[in-house]
Amino acid sequence: MNRWVKFLISGLFAFFCVSGAFAKSLSIQIIQNNPGQEKIWATSYLFEQNITDYFFDAGDIVSSSPIWISASEDKNKSSLRASLDENRQGGMEVLVRVELFYDVKNSSNPDGLLLNNIKNVEWKAYALDTGREIFKGKAEPERVDSKNNNELGLSQFAGYIAYKINTQMKFQ
Repeated sequence: MNRWVKFLISGLFAFFCVSGAFAKSLSIQIIQNNPGQEKIWATSYLFEQNITDYFFDAGDIVSSSPIWISASEDKNKSSLRASLDENRQGGMEVLVRVELFYDVKNSSNPDGLLLNNIKNVEWKAYALDTGREIFKGKAEPERVDSKNNNELGLSQFAGYIAYKINTQMKFQ
């Protein structure tokens, strides 16, 4: 084999080994907060997919925990403990819980991918080695109109949330 080919292959191998050393490993869990609902809405699935894709495309090791429907504060705490334990055992570093608060007055179409289904979004990240909260944030959709009250507008908002989370993770 040519000396330059060996050098190129060795360089590529080293690059991939080193770049993997800097990847974050995180788990995303979506919390659906819309009282009285027992069905997971399409909006929640789209948020999960967009946020997971954002981190995967950035080169991070990412998994997702099942979407949780918020019922009560006690059950939410129990779900958090279970998620922390599960992801710690799975070797992840960070758990990010993204809670979608639905506008139950204006959300008449749970199967629709509509931005006006979302009132606001809050997130909290936990270091899995300690179980402590390391950062949190909150955002609301800015102006919802006929141009962005669709799947694209919802995807863009989910991407914005992922960007905010990623920005906060860089400083941890």
